[in-house]
Amino acid sequence: MPKLSLIVTEAELLIGHLPEPKRRALQQVLADLCETRWRELRGPEPATTLAHALWSMTPPLADLFVEMYAAGDPRLDHALQGHKPALGLALLVLEEIGRGDAEGTRFAHEPMMVFESAEAATRYAESIAAALHGQLEALPLHRHTSQPPLWKALAVVAAHTGRCDLKAISEVIRLLAAGPAPAGQPSDEALERLRNALLDLGVRFLGIDGNQIRYEQHGHAHKPVSVKQLGDSLIKIRQAQLAQGSVGQG
Repeated sequence: MPKLSLIVTEAELLIGHLPEPKRRALQQVLADLCETRWRELRGPEPATTLAHALWSMTPPLADLFVEMYAAGDPRLDHALQGHKPALGLALLVLEEIGRGDAEGTRFAHEPMMVFESAEAATRYAESIAAALHGQLEALPLHRHTSQPPLWKALAVVAAHTGRCDLKAISEVIRLLAAGPAPAGQPSDEALERLRNALLDLGVRFLGIDGNQIRYEQHGHAHKPVSVKQLGDSLIKIRQAQLAQGSVGQG
């Protein structure tokens, strides 16, 4: 993956000589529009634990931008004021870096490069839209797939939640680590299905302590992994999902 400094340089080159006041105003308009789109997509506040956690975590701005592109949302054309979508994504690179969100910056850089080709942009946008609407097919995880158990576990979490961004997945891991609901309290069926699917793989998340994710593998404590390692794995899972590019029927 390219360094953040290189990503920012590429974005600035694409933006070119757009006057600073206009750049900042357009950047803010696009960010606000993406956040508005998320409020539309996520719907009313859910009551169950897992659904609420995902509802409260805004996906990367670029994914929402690309979803609007796939939908032909006229608000996006209006916000871009005649500029190409790639320039809008370059502005989101700067927005995300300004927010200190390295993952969001990389998520904006990826389509910024893809959108240089209209055909590639359409395919990419359709896959991102399918993912945000929970219609992207899960990766096939055969027993002998040559990936480590944690990678498989994260792929299962992504399949169950429809999310591959670090903020959302970290929150899901915290819920899983908290354990099942105490006796007498309502259980979250979706969360328990996910927990059982992970147990079938032999993985149980224990918690996130600072920058470390603790987990067990087949009942034995495994060496913790860093949040950065988790994020790197999620990016690879996301890329594999998008490369698979098949949309489910439900």
